[in-house]
Amino acid sequence: MTIGNQAKSTTPSFSIPVLVAGFLLGLVLSWGLISGDEQGRVNILQLVAIYIFLPILSLLFSTFSLLLGKSWNFAKLTSMFPFWSKDQQQKILQVTQQKHAKWYFFYQSQLAAISFSTASLLVLLVLLISTDVNFVWRSTLLDAEQLFPLLNLLAKPWAFWSSAQPSLELLMATQDSRLLNQNAGSTNFGDWWQFILAAQMIYAFLLRFVSIVICHVFFRFLNRAPESIQLVKSKKTSHSISNINELANVVRNIEFDYSLNNWCGLEKELLQEVEGKLQHSQSDEIFAGPLASHTDQMIAERWQKAQLLIVKGWEPPLAELGDFMQNGMGYLLPLDWDEKGLKDLKESHLNEWRRFILQLPQWKLLQLT
Repeated sequence: MTIGNQAKSTTPSFSIPVLVAGFLLGLVLSWGLISGDEQGRVNILQLVAIYIFLPILSLLFSTFSLLLGKSWNFAKLTSMFPFWSKDQQQKILQVTQQKHAKWYFFYQSQLAAISFSTASLLVLLVLLISTDVNFVWRSTLLDAEQLFPLLNLLAKPWAFWSSAQPSLELLMATQDSRLLNQNAGSTNFGDWWQFILAAQMIYAFLLRFVSIVICHVFFRFLNRAPESIQLVKSKKTSHSISNINELANVVRNIEFDYSLNNWCGLEKELLQEVEGKLQHSQSDEIFAGPLASHTDQMIAERWQKAQLLIVKGWEPPLAELGDFMQNGMGYLLPLDWDEKGLKDLKESHLNEWRRFILQLPQWKLLQLT
């Protein structure tokens, strides 16, 4: 299943809490800022930080994370919160194990940012209609002449909207100081609302909308060109996909200590039988795979030590297993068993695993003696 199809199937269970979290954060933060102090004064510089610099910096951070192959963004952080149900945790885990999961989390983060900005815009409009908002600015280090070039530069994208442009006169008139009498010219205090509105539309909504469009193009490309993606993937390995007769070597012993990863949920008695046939013992135990919790899966994905990864030998290798193994190393042990205990793996099944592990040179295929 491609990530584009997954986005359609898992969006209802994952997007809604992320959207709600973004909306509530925007609602609380914006209400605290725009409601102002006892006199209804709102600091323009704080709004510039939240509505301009925060969207730009967060988008740059999540984009660089995406380019580096990571998922450092709001959606990834939200997925680690404890309020998810078991069913939602399982679906998030399935998404996390996919090759292009970082794109999905990036896409979810853009939706959360849109939700945040929607809440902020609603708060601004409600307070503009229902109260007298006085926009002022305060700074110990900056004066109006120093601040104007920055605000003027930020307003370049909406140069066509003349009434939303900052001016030096407006800056000087709305500077707030405990030492100045601000009674004169107080009618200017509300003139900043168009600048704030334009900043939200450009830096909050437009930037995220472009990011969402890019994500949709990427998802559509994955859905329309699976053959091309598979060809690119095959070029990254040292073996051609067409050479299906080439098989990886099988090892019979483990050469160093390992961390046990019971991917298939092998019962304790059978695990003891496996360890009885190995010279080295486990030093740690980690959990990953369909039966693991979201927290255990996150720990396993970051594991740096060698693993003994136990899977069901009669089941074909799945993409989620291959994606997980990309970031790890160690021994892969496909097993077969019945009510009497462990038994030899069928040759056809073994050969399938030998072909599978050729694409993962940091892993060795283990079979018990």
